[in-house]
Amino acid sequence: MKLLVSVRSAGEALAAAGAGADFIDCKEPSAGALGALPLVTVQAVVEALRAARTGRPISATVGDVAPGALQAVLERAAATAACGVDYVKVGIAPGDAALLDALAQCRFAVVPVFIADDGLDGALLERALALPFAALMLDTADKARGSLFDVLSEASLRGFVERVQSAGKLCGLSGALGTRHLPQLARLGSDFAGFRSAVCEGSRTGALDAERVRRLRDDLRAATTPPLARAL
Repeated sequence: MKLLVSVRSAGEALAAAGAGADFIDCKEPSAGALGALPLVTVQAVVEALRAARTGRPISATVGDVAPGALQAVLERAAATAACGVDYVKVGIAPGDAALLDALAQCRFAVVPVFIADDGLDGALLERALALPFAALMLDTADKARGSLFDVLSEASLRGFVERVQSAGKLCGLSGALGTRHLPQLARLGSDFAGFRSAVCEGSRTGALDAERVRRLRDDLRAATTPPLARAL
């Protein structure tokens, strides 16, 4: 399982990459679950990581956009992609098939992020599985309600992971995850898991701590590596 770490600056991006994060995700945590960084900051993150030759894939969120604002989402997604990121993450609310279909037509890589607070829309997931997305994610909007495991049962999460992976797509889980969730994540076997608050000083809006990233990377690897492989 790969480690995705959300960052809010070029400095944090370099620190996270240096501490072992596998994916670097541009996000402004003070602006909501999928809060977008200013495009100039996204561009700075991309330039810093490319100059350092980290080889880490980079994603960026487009922000929490009001339901029905289809054109605004598409414009923001295109502007984000133009910054040079590898993936553009867009939140998908239950029932928003129109947005999902429109994103599938984009000429850049989009990762739909299903917002799980009100449950998982099974029909919408099936629609996404039939569209040419390389990866799908689950996340939560209201971090005060707890983690992803507080809004969906482990059985529901297992079903999501299995359906996504069976369709040949990468599967990611996020949503106020911490080290206490590593055993559950290991059982689910998603391709990557996203973290922010677990690697920050204080809350998720605090400064990223490279040592916490390093410890989380080590703990994640230990939790998801079979005992025999660890012995070898």
